[in-house]
Amino acid sequence: MTKQLLKKAARATNAWFGIGILGGIIFIPIDLLFHKQNNLLDLFQLLIQFIRNHSLIGIGLIIGCLAAGWLIIFLVIYFFVWLNQAMANKDYFHK
Repeated sequence: MTKQLLKKAARATNAWFGIGILGGIIFIPIDLLFHKQNNLLDLFQLLIQFIRNHSLIGIGLIIGCLAAGWLIIFLVIYFFVWLNQAMANKDYFHK
C-alpha cells in the first residue's frame, strides 16, 4: 500500500517538474516576441554564471536545491495522495 502511494507521489512530482519546464520552454518564443524577460532563460543564465564562478560547489548547490525542491513538492503531493486513499477507505458510498 505504501509503495503504491510513493510511486503515485513520485510520478506526480516528476510530472509537476516536467510540466513546469515544458511550459517555460513553450513560452520562451512568446516572451521574446513581446520583448519580455523569461524566467527560465534568466535561470539558465544565472546557473551558468554561478557554475563559472564557483565550479563544483556551484554544481553541488544547484543539485541540492533541485533535490530539496523536489522533496518538498513530493511530500506535499504524498500527503494529499495519502489523504485521498485514507478517505476512500472510509467512504460509505464506495463500498
